[in-house]
Amino acid sequence: MKDSIVIFSATRARELLKAGFQIIDIKPDRKDKTHMRSVFIFRYDERIQQYLKEMYM
Repeated sequence: MKDSIVIFSATRARELLKAGFQIIDIKPDRKDKTHMRSVFIFRYDERIQQYLKEMYM
């Protein structure tokens, strides 16, 4: 069972926060060699999966 979902876009992370989803952590993107990007970890639930499908499909 999933307990988190990783979002790579700050814009999408902001939208999820405004929609009421809970952020767990913010970490540096390990693949970014400039060390300027972050990844956003949200608590997983079925609603977040459905929200992302509806918004970006």
